[in-house]
Amino acid sequence: MARGEQLQRQWEMLRVLQTRGEGIPLRELSERFGVSERTIQRDLEALQELGFPIEHEEIEYNKRYWRMPHDFFRSGPLTIGLTEAISLHLAEEMFTPLAGTHLAEGLRSLLEKIRKTIPRAAMEHFAKLDQTLHVRRAARTDYSSKAEVLQRLHDAIRASTCVEISYHGLWRDEEYTTRCDPYGLVLYDDDLFLVGHSHRADALRVFKVARIRDAVATSQRFERPDDFRLEDQFRTSFGIMQAMGDPVEIAVRFTGAGAALVEERVWHETQQLAWLDGENLLFEREAVAAGALVATFRLSDVVEFKRWILGFGPLAEVLRPDWLRREISGDLAQTAARYAK
Repeated sequence: MARGEQLQRQWEMLRVLQTRGEGIPLRELSERFGVSERTIQRDLEALQELGFPIEHEEIEYNKRYWRMPHDFFRSGPLTIGLTEAISLHLAEEMFTPLAGTHLAEGLRSLLEKIRKTIPRAAMEHFAKLDQTLHVRRAARTDYSSKAEVLQRLHDAIRASTCVEISYHGLWRDEEYTTRCDPYGLVLYDDDLFLVGHSHRADALRVFKVARIRDAVATSQRFERPDDFRLEDQFRTSFGIMQAMGDPVEIAVRFTGAGAALVEERVWHETQQLAWLDGENLLFEREAVAAGALVATFRLSDVVEFKRWILGFGPLAEVLRPDWLRREISGDLAQTAARYAK
């Protein structure tokens, strides 16, 4: 029997024992989980050794009824199920980049409370549940060193007060200081960004928190525009770049594995896909593999979009607009020339 199946059965068994106040016999547990009564007996003994207060009572004809106190988990009949445990593990892994900051403190505190309600031996026993789901990242930013900066930014956002930030502009390779009216924080691709009005630029700007050297609170208050919504700032952007100007329609033809990869995900909310076979649209799934895929988007900023397209190499071709097609062609020519040397 797979180890994962045994752990899943034991999790479910705890829930059943806790919610059946009158108790439950081995035979019923055996039928419920599709294993022998001897296997159920071994599971119960293992759970007892782990510290769970499982008890039995002989009611009739030497028949034992097994139960567990309904208030063992301190808040009524609460037993964390397998899927709930996996979900909490996933949430904890997703918050790893924010570990050590106040943004992750709430989840850490919640998980700590849950862990305290379960015996240590039991936690170690069920630790292998983590192996059912692994969260892998190609790269991540450690924000623990920015804990104080994040706290000041968060406080300023809630109090509507300006902050003085020292910032390192990566692309221009410059250090500068500006006052900022902080409107909110955005978590994108495991990175945090501050969105606010820059007094230096007298315009809305997006600052990567990892590049903020320091943030000093001020007593100067600001009024956040009533119609401002964080999500609206990126609707026509392909990533975290601030959307500027009117959106334009972009069409790209993907072939081979590139077409299959694009179809697997929704890359942008304006995305529209159409399978082509020569000049004709195909609607029959059987014919899809033979054609190319044309994806259209409506975007105001193409900086991040260009990087995405270039990542597909010869499997992607920009069809329109012409100016973007020329830009992509120029970038590829420069890359080829660099390798030619």
